[in-house]
Amino acid sequence: MYTRYVLRLGDTGIGVNKIQAYLNLFQQAGYIRTTLTPDGYFGPRTQAAVREFQTYARLNPDGIIGSLTWDAIFDTLKRMQVVTNVPLASAAYFLGLGDYGIEVFKMQEYLNEIAQDNPCLKTITVDGEYGNAMRIAVQQLQYLYDLTIDGIIGKATWDTIVNERNGV
Repeated sequence: MYTRYVLRLGDTGIGVNKIQAYLNLFQQAGYIRTTLTPDGYFGPRTQAAVREFQTYARLNPDGIIGSLTWDAIFDTLKRMQVVTNVPLASAAYFLGLGDYGIEVFKMQEYLNEIAQDNPCLKTITVDGEYGNAMRIAVQQLQYLYDLTIDGIIGKATWDTIVNERNGV
């Protein structure tokens, strides 16, 4: 699916932090060479690692994480049967009401995939904007998975969404 949202050089946050850790898993598996410090900052080393992964995944190696690269990363994690439990570099890295971007867009897609198999969850609009409907969907998921119910996607909620989406 196409989205106008991307992660690129200079970006910071939970999405960058998690992607850096996932790229390190790919480095350990021998898919790429560059090792990263998962600090949540998309710097030149992260850009180089993204380019290496894009080459591995047979994508255009532009160093930008758009929808195709994001999908390739998470599909590779799924194929590797990785259970994500990646620490965050900063407690300030989370997704919440008012946020927007590819991280929100993809979490909306993943919440909808989980909702297809769980009638207790309702699907939401996939628009890349963290509004009230997404906050409520996140709270429902947090309730069902015995997480802190705050409507925010932090470390535990992120990992739960990814692991459930990937079936691990």
